[in-house]
Amino acid sequence: MREPACPICDADVPMSGDEQPGEEMHCAYCRSPIKIKAGDDDDVELEEDF
Repeated sequence: MREPACPICDADVPMSGDEQPGEEMHCAYCRSPIKIKAGDDDDVELEEDF
């Protein structure tokens, strides 16, 4: 599975694998707040969380 990309800076966001949809995290590169949402086929998508 490919790492999801930050919706702000488009950098890959490393995931540990135990994240759950609805959790808030911050991009390691631009420090923007992002929220985890469920994607298709067990993929993870990220969205802005302002």
